[in-house]
Amino acid sequence: MAKKKVTFEDAITRLEEIVEKLESEEVPLEDAVKLYQEGLSLSTVCKEKLAAAEGSVVLLQKEAGLWEEKPFQKEG
Repeated sequence: MAKKKVTFEDAITRLEEIVEKLESEEVPLEDAVKLYQEGLSLSTVCKEKLAAAEGSVVLLQKEAGLWEEKPFQKEG
């Protein structure tokens, strides 16, 4: 069975729902474990999508009258 492609936004929304459910303290243990596993999977999806987006971002810098592409670098 093929895995459904999840957008970053959908993954974040679902992660927020999972956190709310787990914080409610009204989730049976077995359900909490399943939600936790789903959250870990969604977290991995988000990390991968962020890494891909970060890798594709370039900064244009004008040097010597030419535009030069430089890889995006995080601050800090």
